Amino acid sequence: MPPHIYVISLATAHERRVFMRQQLDALALPYTIVDGVHGATTPDHALFGKYNDKKRLRRRGAGSSLRLSQLGCFASHYLLWQRCLENEQAIIVLEDDAILQPTFTDFYQAAEQLATQYGLIWLQPSRKQDQHSGRKIGNLGPFTIRQYTKGFSGTTGYLLTPLAAKTLLAYSAEWLYPVDNTMDRFFEHSIAATGLDPACIQQDDDFESSINVADAGTRRTLPDRLRREADSLKDTLARGWYNLKAGMTARNP
Repeated sequence: MPPHIYVISLATAHERRVFMRQQLDALALPYTIVDGVHGATTPDHALFGKYNDKKRLRRRGAGSSLRLSQLGCFASHYLLWQRCLENEQAIIVLEDDAILQPTFTDFYQAAEQLATQYGLIWLQPSRKQDQHSGRKIGNLGPFTIRQYTKGFSGTTGYLLTPLAAKTLLAYSAEWLYPVDNTMDRFFEHSIAATGLDPACIQQDDDFESSINVADAGTRRTLPDRLRREADSLKDTLARGWYNLKAGMTARNP
């Protein structure tokens, strides 16, 4: 039985819900639309207590605090990870800015088999594809399965197994980064950055561009810039060491 599809959407996002229903209904696929956590209207959400702002500022400098919209996005995904683990069933998670590609049906038909081999499969393209092609680790139907030395930005869509959900939940006992950055830290939680080639969904960039925008008027001091660069360098070195141990190189064929 293929993993169930869950679509994260704010209750007020009526047009996007219609858009997602039209796409999935046209493919006759079963799905559930779940209300996303609206950070601005629920600033006291219980899960937001996991966020450690002081620690983030020490790492990333002034002006780097996560916004309520980012915390709401994190909570929305976190709740589905919990559901995946509790139900002991793999799931497919889509955000309501996902544009399904013709290969999505092929992916859905292969999803059950993919879930037996991989804990997390990204369905969107790697935003760093122009920097590296990823190492081929398998084939299934029309897809090449690739593992990437640099991961994925955004959480437009992914396949998740209960074991991987358990790992992400444990890793996310404390929140320091946006949810996509957290999931992308494979060099710490050891869930490989694995994706499909070709990707079976695309992201609506017009929607994405309205979030994750730097706060207007924020000017970082030199110590803040140095703190941010030091933290980024630390991640780069940790990522490189992980990839080296895994036998990965930046441009595997």
